[in-house]
Formats: sequence, C-alpha cells, structure tokens
Amino acid sequence: MQWVTTTLVLDRLQDSEDEAWETFVHRFRQPVVRFAREMGLAADDAEDAAQDALTAFLVAYRAGKYDRGKGRLHSWLFGIAQRTILDRRRRLAKEHRRAPLAQQTAIWDAIPQKAVRMTWDRSWQQAVFDQCLAQVRVELEPKTIQAFELVALRDVPAEEAAEELGMTRNAVFLAKHRVLKRIRELQIEIEAV
Repeated sequence: MQWVTTTLVLDRLQDSEDEAWETFVHRFRQPVVRFAREMGLAADDAEDAAQDALTAFLVAYRAGKYDRGKGRLHSWLFGIAQRTILDRRRRLAKEHRRAPLAQQTAIWDAIPQKAVRMTWDRSWQQAVFDQCLAQVRVELEPKTIQAFELVALRDVPAEEAAEELGMTRNAVFLAKHRVLKRIRELQIEIEAV
C-alpha cells in the first residue's frame, strides 16, 4: 500500500473513495483493536468494535462533525472508540448474561478517564510506530534496518551489532539515526491532523 499523509486520506474520505477507506482502515484499525483488547474484549469482539468505531467515525466525519481546530484526530477517534467498545461490552454482557463480563464493564466505567486515555495513547503510539517502521522497511536498505533493530529494538550493543553485520560501529549509529529520523517524519505525517 502506497504511503500517503493522513490529511490526504481524510480529504479523499470526503470524496467517498474506496481506496481512501481502505487506507484509513489500514492506518487506524490497529490502535482501536489494541485498545479494545486492553479494555478486555476478546479478539473477535475487538475486531468488530474496531470496525464499528471506524464506521461511526466515517459517518460523523462525512457529516462534518470533525473540526481540526478543536482537537487532534486521534483524540476524536479515542472518544468514538471508547464509546463503541463500552457499548459492545455492555451488549455482550446482556446478550450472554455473563456476570463476569458485566462486572468487568462496570470496572471499566469506574476507572478514571485519565487511565483509560493513557491506555489509548499507548495503543495509538505503538500502532503509529509499527506503521512507520513498516514503511521505513520498504524505503531503506535491509542492512540499515537490521542495524536499527539490533541496537534500538533488541538492545544489542553497537559493537556486537557492527560485528554481526560486518559494519563499523559508526555505520551502526548512522543507520539507527537514519531510521529514527525517517520514523519521526512519518509520525508527523500520520499525526498532523
């Protein structure tokens, strides 16, 4: 899938483009699914909740309810996702008359909004990082990516990474820097709205 900015995705969503919807879902489904899972939904229910939340977003967005001047996209999506997930939990508890699920839903209702928001922010940040890293893997040389992964993600000392990859220690640090710089650029493109 070709990389496009979130601003362009949103502009295309207004025009009812199927490709824009696919790009939107590809970009924003994962943080909602992660959030739903952290809020206690099973994998299938989390996927369903994410689909419901993204669809609700699209309907509201096309109705002009998102105002970029009043807040960031991920904050607006958080509100939609949270309501959708809690509604699904309540519905599941009623449908299946599962007392444990009903009790867990009540627990989530009692958790301070700040803690729920922190859960969303972690899910969001991880999903954005994963998407950016996936794009960087497409753009940069495999050896550069390997050096970054060894040093930054696996915490391998630069000397060991350099020896393993047949690079100099300085080349490993440069690779790490290049990957991080590109990830930051891509993060800005995702979070610009």
